[in-house]
This record gives sequence, C-alpha cells and structure tokens, in this order.
Amino acid sequence: MAAKKTSKGQMINRNLLPNLNDNFYERFRPKPKIEVKTNVLVALIIFSFTLITYWITQNRSVTFWDVGEYIACSSILGVPHPPGNPLYIIIGRTFALLGLGLPHALVVNSISGLMSALAVMFTYLFTVKLVSMFESNKSLIITAGIIAALYNAFSFTFWNNAVEASVYPARDLVINSTIYLTLLWVEKSRNLSHQNILLVIVYIFFLGFSIHQTALQTVPAVLFIVLYPIFMANLNKSSFWIRAVIYFILGLIIYFTFIEVGKNYDIPDLAKIATGIYFFIITYIHLRDRISNKAWLLGIIFVAIALSPHLFLLIRSALRPFINEGHPHNLELFSDYVLRRQYGVVSFLERRATAYYQFTHHFLRYFFWQFFHADTIAGWIKMPSALIATLARLVVLFLGFFGIWFQAKKNKHSFIYLLSFFLMSSFAMIFVMNLSDAEVRNRDYFFVSAYYLWGVWMAIGSIGLIKLIAGNKSKLVKPLILAFLFLPILNFTSQYVIHDRSEEFIALDYGLNFLNSLEENAIIFTNGDNDTFPLWYAQAVYDPNAFENIYPATDIYSDQESEKAVLKAVARKKNELSGIRPDVTVANLSLLNTPWYIRHLRDIEGVLFNIPDRHIDDIRPMRSDRPRQITISSPNNEDSFTINIPPNKPLLIKDIAAIQIIRDNYGRRPLYMAVTVADEIVFHDFLRNEGKVNRIVSREQPNQTNIERLKNNLKNVYSYRSIFDDSVYKDENMRNLITNYGAAYMRVSQYYHRKDDLNKAADYLAKAIRFIQNNTRFYPSLVQMYIEAENSENALKFIDKILTEDPQDIRFYMQAATIHIEEDNIDQAFDVFEKAISHQVTASEIISFIYYLADHYHEYTKGIEALTKISEYDDSPALQKFISNLMTAKDSLDNSITPN
Repeated sequence: MAAKKTSKGQMINRNLLPNLNDNFYERFRPKPKIEVKTNVLVALIIFSFTLITYWITQNRSVTFWDVGEYIACSSILGVPHPPGNPLYIIIGRTFALLGLGLPHALVVNSISGLMSALAVMFTYLFTVKLVSMFESNKSLIITAGIIAALYNAFSFTFWNNAVEASVYPARDLVINSTIYLTLLWVEKSRNLSHQNILLVIVYIFFLGFSIHQTALQTVPAVLFIVLYPIFMANLNKSSFWIRAVIYFILGLIIYFTFIEVGKNYDIPDLAKIATGIYFFIITYIHLRDRISNKAWLLGIIFVAIALSPHLFLLIRSALRPFINEGHPHNLELFSDYVLRRQYGVVSFLERRATAYYQFTHHFLRYFFWQFFHADTIAGWIKMPSALIATLARLVVLFLGFFGIWFQAKKNKHSFIYLLSFFLMSSFAMIFVMNLSDAEVRNRDYFFVSAYYLWGVWMAIGSIGLIKLIAGNKSKLVKPLILAFLFLPILNFTSQYVIHDRSEEFIALDYGLNFLNSLEENAIIFTNGDNDTFPLWYAQAVYDPNAFENIYPATDIYSDQESEKAVLKAVARKKNELSGIRPDVTVANLSLLNTPWYIRHLRDIEGVLFNIPDRHIDDIRPMRSDRPRQITISSPNNEDSFTINIPPNKPLLIKDIAAIQIIRDNYGRRPLYMAVTVADEIVFHDFLRNEGKVNRIVSREQPNQTNIERLKNNLKNVYSYRSIFDDSVYKDENMRNLITNYGAAYMRVSQYYHRKDDLNKAADYLAKAIRFIQNNTRFYPSLVQMYIEAENSENALKFIDKILTEDPQDIRFYMQAATIHIEEDNIDQAFDVFEKAISHQVTASEIISFIYYLADHYHEYTKGIEALTKISEYDDSPALQKFISNLMTAKDSLDNSITPN
C-alpha cells in the first residue's frame, strides 16, 4: 500500500484509516475558542499567583517524613529509598548548585512550589480545552479554568506537597502536562497526524517514571483517548468487540501464567512486565500501518533517554555516598531496588485490605480532607466544626456530581476524556496501590490527581449552575461568576493557616535534639523515617538555623581497631557533609533487616561488625526453643553485662544485627537507642534515659535515668521552636512526636516526686503537660501535687488557668475552695462558688459543698444567697431543704444574739 508523507513529516498510510474523516473527528475535538494571548495571559497569572503563595508558605528548613531524605540526597547527590527518584535527585542537586548560596533546604523545597505552580497552570489549560468542547461563552470557559486551577492549587494534599521537598509535585506536573498535550493532540490531529505530540507525551511520561513510578497512572487513559475515535468508528461492529474480549482474556491468561513463572524464578514483577509487553505488542500490531516506523523507533529512543537517569543510581551508588539506600551498584541490587523488593512483593490479587476499607478509609477519607477546612471556618463563624464539615462535603459532592451531569449532557466525548483520567487516578490507583489496613502514615498523596480532577468537575458544575440560574439574562452571568469564584477563594483562605510552614522548625529541632543529646562518636539506633531522616538532614546539609552540642565520650576504653575505623569514617563524612555531628552514626533498625545496610554501617560509618562478610547474606530470622545468654563486654573485659533471650522469642534480622553491633562496639563507642524505638529487643532494663535518647549501660535496672544529663538537655541543649507558637499548625504526626518532650519532663517530675521534692515535681509536670495532647487528665494530679507541696499560690494560679479554658470542670472549683478553706479564707471560697454559679455549674457536689461551708462556718447569709441563685434554674427538693435549713439556722443565730 502506498504511504503518504504528511505536512508534519510523519508517515501515515491513509488507505488504512477508514471512517476517520475530518467530519467524524470534529465531534471529538476541543475548540480553540479563547484567543491565544488571552489564554496565555490568564495561565501566567494563575502560575504567578500560586507560585508566590507557595513561596510565602514554604517550609524554610526540613519537615517530617521523606523531606529530610530528599533535601539531603539533593545536597550530597545521595541515593534515596527505593525506587530512587533519580531524576528528582538530579534536578535537586542542579538547583542546589545554582542556588546562589541560598540554603539547600530553601532551594530544594522551592522546586516543589515551582513544579506545583506549573501543574496548576496546566490544570487551567486542559480545563479550558475540555469546556471548549461544549461551551461557547468565553467568559465561562475561562471561569471554569480558573476555578479548577484554584481548587487544584489549594486542595489539602496538593498544597502540602507544594511547600516541602517532595517528588509528587513533579509527578503531578507530568500528569497535568500530558493531559493537556493529549487534548492538544486530539484538537490538532487529522487521521492520527501530529505524532510529534504523541512522542513528547511518551517522553514526558517516562521522565515522570524517573521521578516517581506513579506518574504512569494515566497512561491507559491517554492510550484510550488516542484510540477513542477508532473505538467509536467500530462501536457497532461485532468483530471489534469479539476481538477486544479475546485480547482481554489473553491478557489475563498471560498475567496469571507469569505470576507462577515469576515465583519460580524469583522475579515477582514478571507478570506485570509480561502483561505490559503483551499490550504493547497488540497496540503495535494494530497501529503499525497507522504510525510510521520512524515514530515507533523515536518512541523507543525517547523512552530509553527518559529512563537514562536511572544510570545515576548505578554510578553514584558504586561511590558509596553517605545516603546510599539499597546500594544498587550492580544489576542484581539495582533490579531489587527499582522493583522495590525491600518492601516485599505486592500482588494485585492478594488484597492487603478489603476493597471497602481501601475505598473508604484511604481514598474517601482523604477525599473529604481536600476542600474547605472545617475547623478554620467554624472558628470564623462560631459554629460546630462537624456541621461545617458536613455542609462542605455536601457542597463538594453537589458541585462535582452536577458537573459530571452537565458535562455528560453537553458533550459526552469531553466527559469521557475527563472520566478516563479520573478512573485511572482513583479506582485504578486504589486497585494497583493495594494499601493495607496497617499503613504507618496517611497515603493521600497517591490519589491527589483524582482529587483535583474532581475539582475540575466542581468547576464545570459551577458554570453549569451559572447558566442554569442566569437563563437568558446575560447580565446575571458576570455577578454569578464572581459569586461562584467565592467558593475556591473561601477554600484558599480556610486552608492557608494550616499550610503556612514558613515558621515551622519542629522537625529541624527534632533532629538536632536527638544528635545533640549524644556523646562524641556515638551510635544511635533509630526506628523509622521521622527519627532518622531529620538526623541525616542535620548531618548532611548546612542549615543556618541549626546548632551543635557535643558531650565528651564517657565510659569508653581504648581500642585501636575501633578508633581507626571511627577516625576514617568521620574524616570521610566531614569531607562529604556540611551539617553538624559527623561523628555520630545513625543506625536505622528498619534498614538493618537488609545486608547492604549492615555493610554500609561497617564500611562507611566505621561500625565494627565481626560477622564475616560472606555470612552477612545468610543472616536469617530465628527463634530458639531454649533460653540463651549473650555476654557483652568492653575491650579487655573492663566492663561487661549479660543479656537473656527468653525461649521462643522471635529475633528478626535487625535484632540479630543490632545485638552484634552492640557486642562489637560496646565500650568502644557510646551506644544509644532513640526513645522512639518501640522494640528495644532485650535491652529494656539496660537503658538509661537522658532525654530523647536511652544510653545502653551495663547496669541492669528498670527505669534508669541520668537525671543531671536529662535536666541539662531539657534546659540548655534542646530547642523547642514553633511548638508553642499557635500560628504554626501542627498536624497529628507532629503532635504525637512532640509528646516525647513531655515524656522527658515527666521523668524529671517523677524523679523529684520520689525524692519528696513536690514543688519541683509539680513544676516539671506543669512543663511536661505543655507538650502532651489531651492533657487535662494530668490537671488534678498537678494541682494536688502543688497542694501537697503547700504551694497554694501555684495551685490556685493553675486552677484559674484551667477554669478559664474549661469553666465547666467541677473538680477544680472543689479543689480551689478546699485550698481557701485550709487557709481560712472563707470569703474566697465563696467567691469560687460564685464563679461556678455564674457559669451555671451547679452539680450536687457544688450545692452540698456550699451548704457545708455555710453551715460549718456560720456564713448563713452567703450560703442562702448562693443557693438562692442556683434555685433560679434548679428547684430540686434537696436544694430547697438546704436553703430552709440555713434560714432556720440563721434565724436561730440572730435570735441568740438579740438582747432581751
């Protein structure tokens, strides 16, 4: 068949494109109804506004979860956790180098703001294209784009990602730009022409894969839209459907077959790879005459180029940087790394939670976080937060579903385009991610594209309502546009406070306070992301807000092997890192389950580990049916102790590795466990608390404390920036982690309580509860402690503070009155009850206490006045009897002192 070269230089065989004439295509195309200059101007305004907002609210340092790791890896060109995000790290390193001397945290965080603002700009652009397929009013088309962009920009999760170092803004830019380019291709393509746009889409998608693998989530939607006209042309042909069903069944057969093959050859992702190759072959077979061989070849070349940043992982890992997770320096470890085998194999078929749980607890719960922060709005208008949350959900659902109905009614093809992207980023992602019912953190970032695509439907619903309300009255359109713009602006203002991270230094101080608790050359065992990544960041990155404290090492014995290893490691780290405390080794227990990390600690961190290298890969979890004892001693056995492993106690690889590290390094380097380590293996009674860290010592005794070190850390070493600043929003994770400070102060309080120094015990308890959520449960104990210390002044001050916050708490009126009575201040005791009555706190205990007070101290008049006030809204017989008794007693007293 003769091929014809198009004006775009693409080889297309027109004889193989039946039924795909221009008229057929016209129904499927966006229309260029907005002038290019106007469209570009509005897009740039949206980009600029969001970029400035992100910059103003951006974190200036580090925050929790992966942020510290990403900033540190960008600063030192490290290798982050699998699957590596190589292009993101290269971009981060480039920005850091070109940052004009600005702190690397500031620069790398700003990448997220830039990528997010670009993504929002593309949301505006692709919304305009979708709406142009059914709307002719230019103002409404632009309005829909603006509203969609604003809902996108200031939705909860998207804004969270935009103000901290994260891979998800770049991923969202990939998704949004490819949606726009897909619709641009649909608009321009004639008989599958403009294949250059398709090549750009392919290239961007796989660049996105080098940033985060979930960037490919909308690939099936793009493929569907490209083939959609062909699908529609063959809609009524039975052969088409028969073939489609056969292909689908064959795909399932291939998937299930290769699951078993993958298990036999230890290639867990083989089924996914084989199925992907199968569908690529099917696509190629049916489009090989419609898309030129040159385009296919260029597509393969572009994919290879886009994936080439992964070579960085192989090359950089071989040089063994400070952060080198997975150590993917050879093909075996590289394969394990990219396929995320460190986290175990996740099968689509073996569901980690019920479908209902995955949809409601994960997807739907996060969905209702996205728009209109209920607590903020409730604070403005003094209404219950639950009511505002319900109303907000109704608004979000109504606008979205109305937008779906309106778009489907006006142009089913526009609706199908948006629906295909939404389905792939929502239900397909729920299925593919297969989240468990025991996730260690919220996973809303996986579904963020689905949430802002719903925002596009909310925007379409808004212009649908404008048209419905305005009817034929065109003069109403502009006022209604302003009215509906109020909703995304309300969302923006309600979300602003909780996304303003510009003064948040909680995570930075969290890392600094861990490191600065430690003696020189210490090894600290940590638990997970939040007690590891902030420490790595503080060690690797210069931060002008950081500070350093180093305690001299104590109880350390001379050992040349250890000293040589430590000196070598510290010298290397000083040369590579720009932060504080390069002398400290952070040993993450989760990573200790992997052989590569054990070798990393041994070779790079100078940690002694006396299991031969050839046996490290053979370490396996174990459980002994009999008790075992392991002796741990310093060099020359100058200090030693024995740990007991009870029978049938399971020991994971990390436990075995940690015990070995402690055996080989005890007495040579100070050894600590972070207080965040929940499983202390068998060392619980050999830990001496010093604040945020527990030092491993030879003395066996529960609840040991180095009280002087602990007090010094709390008073002179630790920094608590942002914690008591009410303008800085603290999410649930922050509030939970802050509690560790409260626990440290609580230990000092308990120490002084045991010493019968109740004043100091109470003072430290008062400081402790400032860090603790729902701390009202400690109030009675604190007040009682001040009372026992005969410090009525502080007790009354604290009671007054409590009653200011919660004037309904009966306990503290009773305690305050008791204090005044013991000091013979009867009038003040009545004043306390007057305050209670003014807040209508009139429980039976209050009434009985007033009666006792009046009767016992012969203050009948005051008692009658107080109880009479209560009787205005309490006419119980008991109350009336108390009043009657007091009046009788008063009359009797009056008669006894009246002269004859």
